[in-house]
Amino acid sequence: MNHKTPFILMLKVLAIATLLSACSVVPTSLPTTNLVTCPPPQALALSADRVLRYYTCLGTLPASDVASEYHAVSLSFSETGSNSDRLKLAILLSLPDTEFHSTAAALNLVKNMPAGPEPVPSTLPDLALLLSVLLAQQQHADDSISELKKELSDEKVHSDFLQKKIDAVKDLEINLIHRDQP
Repeated sequence: MNHKTPFILMLKVLAIATLLSACSVVPTSLPTTNLVTCPPPQALALSADRVLRYYTCLGTLPASDVASEYHAVSLSFSETGSNSDRLKLAILLSLPDTEFHSTAAALNLVKNMPAGPEPVPSTLPDLALLLSVLLAQQQHADDSISELKKELSDEKVHSDFLQKKIDAVKDLEINLIHRDQP
């Protein structure tokens, strides 16, 4: 499986979200790589800009810190069920090369995002829609890859069977040639 494909899809999501958020007047700050300041404060709703900074920050963290963040966000989502935590959890689940990677679970989270009221107007539903389209494409690609891997495995078994037959025919020819010689 090519693990760069989910990364490329996430980059596309981030690029589109950046373009969407560029139209709004939002004070920006430089992204930080400190895990403590990566996640947005709990009292604030996520904006497209904050989602991008969050994803960027996750990419700079070691695997152990990403796993810790996943467990913290998962716990927070189970307690609050907020759309912000839902989107953060979906982003974490869509990260490639992690022990908790699950495109299907991430897709399920963003597809079933309730239209509940957020404290302030949010672009989360738009980001969730975009992310759901990209995750659906990724899920389809993953399914295709799995299917192709199974077909390749079946062909390998068939190829090995045919190779054994060829080797048996060669051995038979060699035995016949040696038998005819004095």
